[in-house]
Amino acid sequence: MGIKYIHIEIHGWKLTIRLPFSYGTEHRRFPVAYLQDEGSVMKHTANYLDHLFRSQQLNELILVGVASKDRNHDYTPWPLPEVTPGAPSFGGGGDDYLRALAEEIKPYIDSHYLTLQEARFTGIIGYSLGGLISLYASYRYPEVFGRIGLLSASFWYEGILDYMRDHPVDRAGQRIYMYYGELEGCYKTNAQKEMAGRSRAAHQLLLEQGFSGGDLLLECDPQGTHDLMFFSRQFPPALRWLFGGGEAGPVRGNAG
Repeated sequence: MGIKYIHIEIHGWKLTIRLPFSYGTEHRRFPVAYLQDEGSVMKHTANYLDHLFRSQQLNELILVGVASKDRNHDYTPWPLPEVTPGAPSFGGGGDDYLRALAEEIKPYIDSHYLTLQEARFTGIIGYSLGGLISLYASYRYPEVFGRIGLLSASFWYEGILDYMRDHPVDRAGQRIYMYYGELEGCYKTNAQKEMAGRSRAAHQLLLEQGFSGGDLLLECDPQGTHDLMFFSRQFPPALRWLFGGGEAGPVRGNAG
């Protein structure tokens, strides 16, 4: 039987839900990871994830892909002009998006599915701007999201490092996984050329604020570019580190 997804719409937000293969068999409850960009990293790794879950190399969990209505608006914490002439500007609607996620979408999932509802069982994961808003969620809703997955998060976004410096994240129960590719932004001439360096700077900020190897991991691919292929490849290792399980590979050495 192929992998099945449940497609629903909640308050105008389209969700793609993937339930564990053992869901409902023993009335077990499961952790939940909320994924940006419709859960595209989940779909690109569908068969491999199925193998990892069934072979118990990854602990089973519920995956919820959330479709953005406008990612340049929903995934940004404050407005900014475009970084490339002719490209869309950034709307800064992140607070509204996270409010919907924390106060509408998550309560619906918790009331309709067998979930473990505490923050330490609830993840938010995204790549690029989706990683940026996942990071922002750890500041705005630390009591809701305790497992944060940042796959090539947009630390180039103007003001985000200053925000992190001025608002130390609540470390209680938080666990953060970070990944970046060393070649990200290498051909850019705008702010995005700082992708790799600013990922390292963000990691250093978190270390200075008290995070350690037990609750913060930074990994790097020396050949990684800013592409869905690399984001998807790091998705299983991110799940493994955030939620537990055996060797999931491929995993790079600690870049911290």
